[in-house]
Amino acid sequence: MAKQNFQSIGSAINQFLKENRLDKKIESSTLLTCWKEIAGEMIHKHTTRLFLKDQKMYLQVDSSALKNELHFLQAQLIGNINQYFKKELVKELILL
Repeated sequence: MAKQNFQSIGSAINQFLKENRLDKKIESSTLLTCWKEIAGEMIHKHTTRLFLKDQKMYLQVDSSALKNELHFLQAQLIGNINQYFKKELVKELILL
């Protein structure tokens, strides 16, 4: 009798995404989509550039005062992102 391998659709999709290296792109896209919810209205409104690479989040804002404030809020912002994704997605925040 043939051995049957059963796995849930969710785990099969996750395996496919990891094997094809699409999981990181989806996480990055989700971060962009949910940035307003994660960071808040004010930070979202002043964000001009945002992307992920190797667990580093690169963030550019259009206000030097906000950039200075974000230096002090880095740990909190990283915590909010990782809490939203329920995993350690971002280890470092780099302000551009």
